[in-house]
Parts: sequence; structure tokens; C-alpha cells
Amino acid sequence: MIGVNTAHRSLAARSWPARLLLYLGLCVFAAAFLAPFYWMIISALRPQSEFYQIPIPVIPSHLTLQDFVLLFQRSEFGRGLLNSAFLAFVSVVLQVFFSSLAGYTFAKLTFRGKDVLFTAMLATMMIPYMVTIIPNYIIMAHLGWIDTYWPLIIPGIANAFGIFWMRQYCQSIPSELLDAARIDGAGEFMIYWRVVVPLIQPALASLAIFVFLSTWNDFLNPLVFLRNQDLFTVQLWLAVVSHEGNVGQPAIVMAGSVLASIPVLLIFIFMQKRFVAGLTAGSIK
Repeated sequence: MIGVNTAHRSLAARSWPARLLLYLGLCVFAAAFLAPFYWMIISALRPQSEFYQIPIPVIPSHLTLQDFVLLFQRSEFGRGLLNSAFLAFVSVVLQVFFSSLAGYTFAKLTFRGKDVLFTAMLATMMIPYMVTIIPNYIIMAHLGWIDTYWPLIIPGIANAFGIFWMRQYCQSIPSELLDAARIDGAGEFMIYWRVVVPLIQPALASLAIFVFLSTWNDFLNPLVFLRNQDLFTVQLWLAVVSHEGNVGQPAIVMAGSVLASIPVLLIFIFMQKRFVAGLTAGSIK
């Protein structure tokens, strides 16, 4: 035992320079990653007269909320935040529900043509999104859904990625649990709701984060389908503000970017554990 402990101490003594270099490298990488975000926050909080000051001060001479006030005075940015929050909430609820239901169906139920249907669904992931914009616009125009939220919600209710994600996770559920529920007289939807959903919560949380981020940061779809400024999302309002061309506009855009980043940051802070659990699910059995 003494020899083993001595060997461990010797190995630790030899490896500490490598660990130190690793930590230094990670610190440099983290600083390079955080620098643009720090510049965005500082630029939004310092006076517009100091916006183009080089070098960027680590701590501004004085802080002000002037850019945030001007942002709300010159645009309906608050309405954009509410519109994006509404779209993100509805998309998360619908996509998580229908994707998990379809994923459970493909993973645990048997029906004719299941493999062909699943393969065809996966094949849609290889189609570039830009190719589908014009057909989608034509369909939505025929339905009378232009300048509404329906084109931003309905097409993505059960997307291929979400179904594939949930199918892979549902395959890890023991079939014996489902058979026991069927013996007790539970229907398939009751099995899904009472047995499957509690077991796949990490995957549901991860998918919810993906859906929220894609919806919140989506710029192209609202740009194509929305006309009324009352329906504009936060990303569209950022574009509107950035193209107004006023002298202090870059600083105001920075203020809007800070506000648009807060929900994303909060999502990762409060759901980090569930997100990591969903990503690593199935790696350990």
C-alpha cells in the first residue's frame, strides 16, 4: 500500500504542470469567448459618446441606462419580447408533446410501414431549409396564414429532429414496464402519459431547450411571414432598430441585444442539469 500511495503521489507531482497548462489554456479560451459578451454589455451601459472609444475600458467612467430608455422610446421592443416569449412557449409545449408522442410510437409500437415512414421522415432532414421557403410561403398564402403566427408554429409541431431525438431515448425504456401497464388495462396514450413521460423527462427538458433557442433566435421565418409590426418578434425589432440610422443607434442595438440574451442565459442557468442529463442519457447503463 505504501508503494502504491508513493506511486500516486509521484504521478500527481509529474502531472501538475500539465494540469496547470490545461487550466491556463481553458482560462484563455473562456476569456476569448466571454470578451464579445462583455463588450456588448459595457457598450450598452456606457454613454453613447464613448461608444467608439479605443481601447475599450474595462470599467467605464460612469454607467447609464440611456440606451435602454431610447430603445423602448424609439421602438416597440417590449412588445417584441412578449411576442417572442409567446411563440417560444407555444412552440415548446406543442413540439415537446407531439415529438415525444411520435418518438414513443416509433420506438415501442409496431405497425405496418413503420420503418419506411421513419426513414422517409429522416430523409427530410437532408433537405436544405432554404429550398423549402418558397413552397412553404405558397402553402401558407393559400391557407390565408400570412401575417399570422400559424406559419411559425404549425409546420414545426412535429419536426424530424425532435421525433428522432425522442425515439432514441424511448428505446431505452424497458418494454416490460409497458407490457405490465397493458396487462393492467391501460391504453397506449395512458401508458405514454403515466409511464413513458416520467421516465423521459431529461430528454424532454433538452428538447425544450433546443426548441426555445431556435424559436427565440429565429429571424428568417418571422421576416418572411410577418408584416404587421404588432406581431414582430424581438429579432425583427433588433433589425428594425439597427437600420434606423441614428447617430447613437449602435449603442441602442447593443442594449437590445443584452435584453434579448437574458432569457437564453436564464434558460441555461436554471435547466443546465436537465440539459446535461438529457445529452448524456443512454451513455451509462
